[in-house]
Amino acid sequence: MRFFYSRFAWNNIVKNKQLVLPYIFASIFTIASFYILGSIALGTSLNKLEHGSAQTKQILSLGLIVIAIFSMIFLFYTYSFLIKRRIKEFGLYAVLGMTKKQIAKILMRETIFIGLITLTFGLAFGIMFGKVTLLALLKLFSKGVVFGFDIPVIAVVTTIGLFGGIYFLILLYTVIKISRLKIITLLKEGSTGEKEPKARFILTLIGIGLVGYGYYTALTAGNPIEALTSFFYAVMAVILGTYLIFMTVSITVLKIMKNNKRYYYKPKHFISVSGLLYRMKRNAVGLANICILSTMVLVTMGATSTMYAGVNEAYENRYPRDISVGVKHSNKEIASEVQKEIDKILKKHNVKKSDEVFYNTLMTAGEMEDGKITAPENNKISNLVIVIVSTLSDYNKMNGENKTLKPDEVLLYLDKKVKYQHSDIQILNEKFKVKEKLNQITGEIGHTEANIMPTYYIVVKDESIRTKIAEKLMVTESAEKSKSDEMLTTNIMFNIKNPNKEAEIVKDINNLNKKYEVFSESKYENKDEFKAMFASFLFIGIFISLIFIVSQVVIMYYKQISEGYEDKNKFSIMRKVGLTEKQIKQSIRSQVLLIFFAPLVIATIHTAVAFPFIEKIMNLFLLKKTTAFLIGMSGAVGVFTLFYLIVYVLTSRVYYRIIKD
Repeated sequence: MRFFYSRFAWNNIVKNKQLVLPYIFASIFTIASFYILGSIALGTSLNKLEHGSAQTKQILSLGLIVIAIFSMIFLFYTYSFLIKRRIKEFGLYAVLGMTKKQIAKILMRETIFIGLITLTFGLAFGIMFGKVTLLALLKLFSKGVVFGFDIPVIAVVTTIGLFGGIYFLILLYTVIKISRLKIITLLKEGSTGEKEPKARFILTLIGIGLVGYGYYTALTAGNPIEALTSFFYAVMAVILGTYLIFMTVSITVLKIMKNNKRYYYKPKHFISVSGLLYRMKRNAVGLANICILSTMVLVTMGATSTMYAGVNEAYENRYPRDISVGVKHSNKEIASEVQKEIDKILKKHNVKKSDEVFYNTLMTAGEMEDGKITAPENNKISNLVIVIVSTLSDYNKMNGENKTLKPDEVLLYLDKKVKYQHSDIQILNEKFKVKEKLNQITGEIGHTEANIMPTYYIVVKDESIRTKIAEKLMVTESAEKSKSDEMLTTNIMFNIKNPNKEAEIVKDINNLNKKYEVFSESKYENKDEFKAMFASFLFIGIFISLIFIVSQVVIMYYKQISEGYEDKNKFSIMRKVGLTEKQIKQSIRSQVLLIFFAPLVIATIHTAVAFPFIEKIMNLFLLKKTTAFLIGMSGAVGVFTLFYLIVYVLTSRVYYRIIKD
């Protein structure tokens, strides 16, 4: 009797291997994934990199939090399928004389066994593949091998603590659930059907309204900042709306199909429609879960792959020259002095500059509404813009052109975050005619595109007009800093032939801060950190997509097994009343098609509507090519649909095999 409960629990796991093994495999994969990500994010391997380790660890840590939250939801949800199939089994134990306390002891040991197995193998696989995964990440960085092999204790402890806690909560939930049920309820729980649900028109309207709100927000977000701030609310609205639509609209459609007697009173339709209708609430939740997971996979795969594919484009946009220098609060005398100091530094390092760009800009914030820029007062995010003002002489010198302007005319450059349809632009009470919309600004485009808010680059006739604009728009810390020349930034950009000396040159230029307010950056030195950020997002995207896909496969598998066992007796009756195998198979096919492809269709629609929304967020990463993003998202949909078809074929066979046996 000493090991009675342990042997009983182990035999239960072996006996229910068809149900338990997918749960164990999925748990092992989730634990291994969490550990691998944790070992990289929390370990010291990336510290050996010269650049990019801090940003990479920060991004990976955010991914770790996402996986932790999702793991808890996923393991709880899938465990409910196991319990659903075994409630009747627990009732039999009670009939045979076991108390609820004894059943709880068996469940406790089962959970301990499953926890030990999954944690042991999950950590083992995580440790085995951790180094390989790190090498894959470094490959994305275009970096060499980081030598050495370590097992971060903090990653092991965090993994054991998280998943040990999840298993404890699962056990607690199960014991509480069983303790509250009566024996007769335990016996009937596994086979109790649900009453036919009613069509709830109010919930249907709420669901449609929530999805409509999410769609409207996605399609009308004015700029990336507005898109970011409304992203969470739009996503939550679509998720809740998806659940309600599957739970209410689907029921309404099935009832319409049932009321169509010519359609309904055919064996294949009668079985599938009536079967789905009586269990629609449970099916609807499962379908909604699959739909939401599918949307997450499509968006994650499409966005992160596009980001990584466009990293070189974004890098060149951000850094148009090898070295960029900015001198704040600059006048002509200060700018000239700084330029001479830079020439001395270049001479010291025996480096010659080329493609030099030298110009002054005035940058401030404003509010844009209906073609009018005003000083920022209301701080309404959707209206906030960056205003950069330059003179015509600087523009012509910078771009090698010879354009002319009248005092009431301007040249206007807009980044891709801005759609401006007006033929003039008003700054407070002064209106200017837009003589030309520029396609680019040489040298400045990197900084302009890097701004989070929409940027208006305005070229005015001369210094006096720029000063007037500054007095109207500029918000300063003190009255002493209200002069236009003290608010200017002088920009000096140039290329050099020896990128290996960029770091030393930039260091010497930054030392000028002792005398001037100077900031500088190196294209070559920032390359690793820039690419590390994009590679980290792709890495996280792959990890999260794989976890979502595995979770989705397990949910689909359990859904088919659950439906198969529940339909087994019903189809046995149908055989006895004369239905052929062909008719039964047709009925199965119609159910499986609905269960599988309704979520895929809705997920694809969600993704398509989210496209402009996500594209605006991609603009923050300097990715401007809509075509490239469209190809990335379309590719993700195509690959995922192929995967979906494979899972459909496999699970439909499992379902049919269950009801046929």
